[in-house]
Amino acid sequence: MPTPRSISKPSDLRTLSPRELQSFAGEVRRFLVETTSQTGGHIGANLGTVELTLALHACFDSPRDKILWDTGHQGYTHKIVTGRAGMFASLDTYGGMNRFVSRAESEHDVIEASHAGTSISIALGIALSNRLAANDHYTIAVIGDGSLAEGLALEALNHAAVERGTRLILVLNDNGYAISPGFGALHEYLETLEPGRREPELVFSSLGLDYQGPIDGHDVAAVMDALCIARRSDRVALVHLKTKKGEGFAPADTHPLRLHFSFPFDPETGVARPRPGAAPYQDTAARVVGEAMARDEKIVAITPSTLYATALQPVFERFPDRCFDPGMTEQHAMSLAVGFAVQGCKPVAFYQSTFMQRAFDQLIHDVCFMNLPVLILTVRTGFAGYDNPTHHGIYDFAYQRGLPNLRTMYPKDVFELERMVRDELANLSGPTLIAMPYGPGESIDDGVLRESRAAFAEPELVEAGDDLLLVAVGPRFGAAREACARLRRRGVSAGLVNLRYVKPLPEARLVEWMRRVPRVVTIEEGVLDGGIGSAIAALAMDHELDCRLLRVGVPCQFVEPGSNDELARIYRLDADGIVARIDERWPR
Repeated sequence: MPTPRSISKPSDLRTLSPRELQSFAGEVRRFLVETTSQTGGHIGANLGTVELTLALHACFDSPRDKILWDTGHQGYTHKIVTGRAGMFASLDTYGGMNRFVSRAESEHDVIEASHAGTSISIALGIALSNRLAANDHYTIAVIGDGSLAEGLALEALNHAAVERGTRLILVLNDNGYAISPGFGALHEYLETLEPGRREPELVFSSLGLDYQGPIDGHDVAAVMDALCIARRSDRVALVHLKTKKGEGFAPADTHPLRLHFSFPFDPETGVARPRPGAAPYQDTAARVVGEAMARDEKIVAITPSTLYATALQPVFERFPDRCFDPGMTEQHAMSLAVGFAVQGCKPVAFYQSTFMQRAFDQLIHDVCFMNLPVLILTVRTGFAGYDNPTHHGIYDFAYQRGLPNLRTMYPKDVFELERMVRDELANLSGPTLIAMPYGPGESIDDGVLRESRAAFAEPELVEAGDDLLLVAVGPRFGAAREACARLRRRGVSAGLVNLRYVKPLPEARLVEWMRRVPRVVTIEEGVLDGGIGSAIAALAMDHELDCRLLRVGVPCQFVEPGSNDELARIYRLDADGIVARIDERWPR
């Protein structure tokens, strides 16, 4: 029998009986706990998909048959089966194994994925292409019950159900969770279906899908039998598997997210090892929102299945009637906030930056066009660590810059964040977005908590200078401040501005300060194309300023996973990089 470390290709599984595969699943599970306890990773989701993955690779011929993993975070067993066990030690290191499926790693990874609900649409496109080419390849999409609530998934299901002869099989991995516990009518319906009960299934069958289930997703033989039946269907088949997030690892039973994700942890207790640093920015934002909700009954909080990533759990427990987690439904969550605003409430919508991209149409059409008082708080704006390249929030300001009525802010530390959230909830009058960096919150200057409202409404001139002006925003302020200090020690009269307000730009102040210096450097943790530096460059041109401009930021590309410090060094956004860029542009 192979071991997780010895298996090199999916065909190695096809010599094993279902009983042997069931035994091998235990070996895989032990390997996953052993390795991810050292590196961190999406342990809970992957412990729940071991048996179904082995069954899939035993029944189908990957990569000839295409297996698509919705969201992509539950593909660890798939990576083992396709010969990547040796890469697990490099998880959560720069250039190491991706936390998600990755086309760069293997021909068996059909798509790049990290946003939920995309798999059925893509799988249907592949399957229809196969039908056009008259080949006999199968296409399998593995999608979780939480992802199935996504509008995109339901749109695809609506189309797929009427197609015939596609050899498309949908595997519903039903574990009762998205990131947070499942929610909504679809979730409640799936909860009524139990393995072994042969009652007529109404929803999927009535749509025209060839439904089987529910089936115990941890029984390899049962899953293989169902997949073999699905192979023979002329309709799109749906195999409904009941699985358990964190299966086989007792500490998951007491974890609120069933260890959806963990930093390195104790393999006996599941307790994550302490991480150095201050509390993250979202802890401050959630605390201030909770305090405001205690004073103002019109405030409501909304987050689409990112309750824990946004630190809102205490707020939801304290104000259950005014807090809403509608599941992984980012578009719906934005328009839900609009409905509250129409009725005179003060909605606060919390998003991870990467997932708010999915609600872009609602942001334009429902929030900005109607100029409604909705406060949006985004976490992980800027570099976002070791998740997929798609998780970096480096595109936010570029795509938000052209939206009428939207006001956008980016604090340099937790004190500015507290002040911004507090002031906006007291005076919310239109579409407003406050972005938060990823990582421990910086505590630079608590004086802003006592500043007058008029003073805080302006950007901050930290240092005046005659030779050069650095204009920094958000998490790049610290590096800009250090770069400014180094330049001043070299005799350069360098000034420093903490921008604070990204949209609209504080044009009068910036023009006033930029007129005084011959050179201006903008520093941002976002893409340069269409970003903050581009906006300031346009401002300088419109006012015919004589200063020369250097924009420091991220090139227009997808950024690989890595620690924020590593990425800042690589993209020359740390103090060393900023000074070097200045010296290259204007040699001494």
